[in-house]
Amino acid sequence: MENAGVPAWRKEEFVERSERIFREEFEGFLPREIVDFHVHVFGEETCGGEPLNSAGNALWTYETNDFEQDVKALLPGCKVKAVCFGLPEPKYDWKRNNEYVASIAGESFVGLRLFNPKEDTPEGLRADLAKGRFRGLKPYPDFARASSPSKATIAEMLPEWCMEIANELELVIMLHIPRKGRLADESNLEWIEKNAIAYPNAAIVVAHIGRAYFLKNVVGNLDRLAPFENVYIDIAMLNNWEVLEYAFTHFPQGRVLYGSDAPIAFAEGKSVEINDQYTYVTPLPWELSICDTTGRVQYTSFMYEELRAVRKATARAGKGDAFVEGLFGGNAERLLANRRHQ
Repeated sequence: MENAGVPAWRKEEFVERSERIFREEFEGFLPREIVDFHVHVFGEETCGGEPLNSAGNALWTYETNDFEQDVKALLPGCKVKAVCFGLPEPKYDWKRNNEYVASIAGESFVGLRLFNPKEDTPEGLRADLAKGRFRGLKPYPDFARASSPSKATIAEMLPEWCMEIANELELVIMLHIPRKGRLADESNLEWIEKNAIAYPNAAIVVAHIGRAYFLKNVVGNLDRLAPFENVYIDIAMLNNWEVLEYAFTHFPQGRVLYGSDAPIAFAEGKSVEINDQYTYVTPLPWELSICDTTGRVQYTSFMYEELRAVRKATARAGKGDAFVEGLFGGNAERLLANRRHQ
């Protein structure tokens, strides 16, 4: 990881390149007011001895002022409201991270609470929610099975008692689905279908379109979730225009939410599909990527690659301004307005 203290996306050359790209490609396409439904934030006491590896950039903190600084540079002229949650991995201090998210929650930053089924209790969860600082929950496979998160089930991530509370309090659930098959995993689809019916007041947001970063994973599977009115998808880190075009034409447009996955989304890189698989390509070493050691390619941010894919998919799907307005804010605002604010 780079340890110079300044993330690559804040360096002068990168910012200048971003200003040109934004002006040429996104100005006039993006609404002036945006809701980013997928943002990670964390304060000074969250990381302990290990920083977040943000696609090769070491981050010891990422607070709301950092997000505002980055948005100002990369989305100039746009007012961005963020749905925020912490770093959902057991190696970080998830309780202190929740405290930080609670402290910043308000009009511009909507807070979701990290949920840990191994340590949370119904009484403790209710007590936290009663304070009125969280609008929903963020479960994660690693909390359910830290030693083998890829084998976790959604039922382990979200036990019935938690779903009962989510339904009663009309919470948003930001669901990062587990297992190797991701959206194509039958147990994942069955859980979502069953629980969408059983808990109609809970809004289930399937993050990253079910982690379907390549086309084969989404075809025929996303369609099964379309009939359930309390199931939404966010498009965080989706760089694949084919996946987005499929989502835009096979899922109700009022339930598709823009998300960036900041701060990783601001880093240099691109998600690519290779032989019905996906990986990331980055100029800096990252455990999740193929690193471009040759330096032959000049990169922009994951977020800009996502916006490029969105713009192409929108045009190919024949969607107009109303769809774009909904995707980048209107859908999220309606979702949040229909949730009871504790």
